[in-house]
Amino acid sequence: MDAAAIAFSRYFCAWMDGNGWSHPQLVALCKKCTGDKALFHSSQIAGLRAARLKSPGPRSFVALEYLMRAIESLQKDGFTEGKALFGELTHLVEHAEIMRDEEGNPATTGYLLEVFVGLRPVPIDLSKIVYNEKQADDLSNKAGRLLRKLMAIQDMDPISDAGVVATKYQGTQQQRIRLAGVIKGVETWDSEEIEEVLGKLSKLLREEFSYTRSASELKQELS
Repeated sequence: MDAAAIAFSRYFCAWMDGNGWSHPQLVALCKKCTGDKALFHSSQIAGLRAARLKSPGPRSFVALEYLMRAIESLQKDGFTEGKALFGELTHLVEHAEIMRDEEGNPATTGYLLEVFVGLRPVPIDLSKIVYNEKQADDLSNKAGRLLRKLMAIQDMDPISDAGVVATKYQGTQQQRIRLAGVIKGVETWDSEEIEEVLGKLSKLLREEFSYTRSASELKQELS
């Protein structure tokens, strides 16, 4: 079970970071789907990400199942009802990837529990989310070139306006400074940052440059 919890944490982090969601955003999204009841808390999210929880509590996975189903419905059946449900948070889920089982269906409470305790394997290849230093450098350089290209289209200067773009990046001040350096071609991301970066970069590109790519699509494009 300890090994399963670690595998689940990596799976959960890859999913959450791939969508570029912060802890408060994931809590708020789940509340939208559970009648405004807080069934999934930030402390539980932190525990799952760090593989510290021995039991996440069934309500946490219930909230995740409701969220998966709601996002699937929004993306498949149109945005009218989904926008009414998610309201001001709709932009977070329009292009989000959801947790799915081996058959491609939205993950259920039972399925998530079985993965968490090790009765089922995680449904993704965890080896693919591990980057070496060269891969991180290459991806950083390609991301910098893409950003410079998109900035040029908007008549922005990659040097003087790098800080302007970086302020729109969802992250800490240090992460924004790092992004500005990537744009200028003088910084690269560390290998352990890549999964988180892809989700946040996907959001930045979509909102600031109308360049719509999911985190997985962006990973493939930049690899």
